[in-house]
Amino acid sequence: MKKTMKNYAMALMLGMGFAGVNTAAHAADDVSVYADIGGFSQYIWRAAAQGDGRASLQGDVGVEHASGVSANIWFATGVGTDETEYDITLDYSGEAGDIGYSVGFIAFKFVKDSGLDANEFYVGASFDIASLTAYIGDGYNYIEAGVGATVADMFDASAAVGINSPDTGTSTTHITLGASKDFDMGSYTLSPSLTIGSVTDLDTEVALGVNASF
Repeated sequence: MKKTMKNYAMALMLGMGFAGVNTAAHAADDVSVYADIGGFSQYIWRAAAQGDGRASLQGDVGVEHASGVSANIWFATGVGTDETEYDITLDYSGEAGDIGYSVGFIAFKFVKDSGLDANEFYVGASFDIASLTAYIGDGYNYIEAGVGATVADMFDASAAVGINSPDTGTSTTHITLGASKDFDMGSYTLSPSLTIGSVTDLDTEVALGVNASF
C-alpha cells in the first residue's frame, strides 16, 4: 500500500520503494502530468514485506494543479500470491510560511481479493528535512515521523519511524531506512534505490530497485 503525493516532502515517500515522481508533461500552465515505472526485488510498505519475497513491478500516473490539488493512481504486483494492488490518492498540499502541509484520502484496491480493500485519511506537516504524518484507517491509526536529505550532493537518504496502533491488539513499531540516486537520462530520470525495513517481531526486509520517472 502506498502513497502520498510528490510535492509534500521527500520523507513522506519513505517505506514506499522510493518510487520517484517527476513532472514531465504539461497539459496547461497550471496543470502537470507525471508518470513512473519501476522494478523492485520485493514490495516493502511501512517497513514490512507485502509478499513472499517475490519481485514487484510498481508504477503510477498522476495529475497536479498549481492550487495544490492532485490525484494519483499507483499499482504494485507481488502482493501475496499473484495479487495486484491499485491505490487511488486524492491530495491537497500547500505551505504556511516555512511549514508544508498535506491532507488527503487513499483508497487501497485489490484485483483478486476485494476483502483486502481499505481506505485511509491522512494529515501531515513538514519543516525543512522533517515530516510528521497521521493516517487514520478502519480499526487502526498509523503515525510516522521521517527525515530526508541529500548527502554531500551525492544521493538522497531518509529514515522514518512509524507506530501502528490497532483498536484491538498490540501496537507495533516500523523503522524504514532508504537511499536513492537520480540520474538524468534526458527524456526521463533513472533512480536506483535501496530500502531497509524492520517491524516489531518480524524479520528485517531489504529491497533493491530501479525506477524511471517521466
